[in-house]
Amino acid sequence: MSRFVVLPTSRAGWGLLIAFVAVIAAGIWPVIGWVNRAVLVLGLPLLVVWSYVVIFACFAVMLIANRVLDRQEGKHD
Repeated sequence: MSRFVVLPTSRAGWGLLIAFVAVIAAGIWPVIGWVNRAVLVLGLPLLVVWSYVVIFACFAVMLIANRVLDRQEGKHD
């Protein structure tokens, strides 16, 4: 019987899982409620800047995860 959830087996895997969960948590309502203020940052509302931070953080975590997976599978270019 296969498992529904596959847990990481390495320290890097656990770190990436924690980073990804943190990025997801940064983009849900309670955190957005804390950031949603009438403040401008470089001419943009704080909520827009926070959205960009979440998007770029998600990109960074996925990029790092892809590189770690390539290294673990032995695919070096």
